[in-house]
Amino acid sequence: MSRHWRIAIDLTLYATLIVLYALSGTVISVPLAVAQLVPLVWRNRAPGTVLAVISVATAAHSLLGMGRAVGYLPVSLAMYTAATQRSPVVRWGVCAAATVLVTVAGAARRGPVEGGLLAAVALTVTWLAGVERGEHLRERAEHLRERGERRLAEQAAETARARERLARRLHDSLAHTMTVMLVQGEALRATAELAPADRRRLDTVLQAGRDALAEVRQALAEEAGEAEGATLTGRLAALREAGLSVPGDPSAGLTRLPVAVRDVAARLVAEAATNALRHDGPGTTLTVTADGAAVRVTTRRPPGAGPSEEAGGGGYGLRSLDTDVRAAGGTLTYGPTATGWRVTAEFTPAGEAPARVERQDLG
Repeated sequence: MSRHWRIAIDLTLYATLIVLYALSGTVISVPLAVAQLVPLVWRNRAPGTVLAVISVATAAHSLLGMGRAVGYLPVSLAMYTAATQRSPVVRWGVCAAATVLVTVAGAARRGPVEGGLLAAVALTVTWLAGVERGEHLRERAEHLRERGERRLAEQAAETARARERLARRLHDSLAHTMTVMLVQGEALRATAELAPADRRRLDTVLQAGRDALAEVRQALAEEAGEAEGATLTGRLAALREAGLSVPGDPSAGLTRLPVAVRDVAARLVAEAATNALRHDGPGTTLTVTADGAAVRVTTRRPPGAGPSEEAGGGGYGLRSLDTDVRAAGGTLTYGPTATGWRVTAEFTPAGEAPARVERQDLG
């Protein structure tokens, strides 16, 4: 119900009570009649206080000889409003005291049946009706609150899923395409006879590609995170087409790991595979082993290839894995070997303190 309708109904109710008081001969004392009627204006703001004032005025008016049943309407209305309140002091304490006071006053003036019983029945019925109404309103408010929270949670979850899907697609498309472009550019630089100016231009393009790839990965990782377990097979397939040799199906091997760490392990394999092709070029072999709670990725450079460009230290991708591995309770180590590169993630049982990421010379 809107506020305007509530005001209109209250004004109509107040006017009706005043007319009934004026025409029925209920009023014995004008000040007591005013004390019964006027506080009703504030019954929604201070229901306990209003009920207390009106019940005292009604009891006093009844002792003076108020004999009309209409004289009990103000206290009944205040009783109903107070009984709907959440506060147990108001709902039970004040309402019970008001019922007893008005009942005793009615019985003292008109006897236990015509005075006391009439007041007790009228006020008790009104009291219980108000209590039931209050419970219904609170249950409805709680239901609406829970429904609103569920709707917000569903919307947030759907938005997160949509953003994650978009992040995956952008990451897969951009990272894979740019990696292939970089590999082809490196091949062109190594095999083509280029003038010094053209070589500088190509170096600029390659560096811009590397920087762009790192920025794309960082932005998407921060925005939506990377859960690459489901897309690892497709990513490796694209890298195979660009010249990376990956025996077997690493995705199948990751299923032997604990469920809680599979996504992190998948991201580690994907990162190592992309780095292997980017730094060591086509013909590089990538081997993945997973046993217990550890996953190890080893790369081997093609025969005759020089040292890996990554030998000086891990790039952004490996360093960014530190947070995910440690959050899963693991230790990340990586470093060059005599023939390539090795990345190892070992996950400890939940509750144990994870170690810091380390770079090691494994050669």
